[in-house]
Amino acid sequence: MAIVRPPSDFSSAELEIHEVPAGKRFGRIYLDRYPDPLGYGKTRSRFSDPRRRLAENRFGVLYLGETLKVCFLEAVLRDQRDGMIDDLPMEESELHTRRYAAIEIAARLRMVDLRDDRAIVMGVPTDVAKAANQTLARAWSVAFHDHPARPDGIIYPSRLNGHTNLAVYDRSIGKLKFIKTVPLMSAPGLGATINDLKVSIV
Repeated sequence: MAIVRPPSDFSSAELEIHEVPAGKRFGRIYLDRYPDPLGYGKTRSRFSDPRRRLAENRFGVLYLGETLKVCFLEAVLRDQRDGMIDDLPMEESELHTRRYAAIEIAARLRMVDLRDDRAIVMGVPTDVAKAANQTLARAWSVAFHDHPARPDGIIYPSRLNGHTNLAVYDRSIGKLKFIKTVPLMSAPGLGATINDLKVSIV
């Protein structure tokens, strides 16, 4: 299959935009060595800016999930269960080094929508929505970020369980409001999530 990058005239394309209303809440799991629940990095990630330029000239991305389970899958478990039939042993220390934050949308977000058939309508390869090719996903993220419509980020399904995630561009983090943070071990619903995913804490 050919790798399809954003065409040179993508700036003239009409984006499929989903508006996330103010008041809606999401979550994120982050390492407790970072003090800011709304902190973000510019290191390589699914929708990060891949361009070779000074860090201050690249955009950053903050990732949020609609459920604790998708946050746990994306930030902690990832692909560790691949090929694992029995319970997956996990060191308790992995959980003690993380926190869970509740984040509220303070002002409406306009997100490029990669769910359902909306990516296809925009001409975006399915590998981008499925994270099958992260290099390609980053190239399309740049095209979305630099589009004249100036979206706030991307709304997309998790490749791990289909739940909704947000990738918020750093220019729009001011539209988010931190509500509270707790140690991940104390996060409501963590026990059920661990049981559902057949993780054994050792």
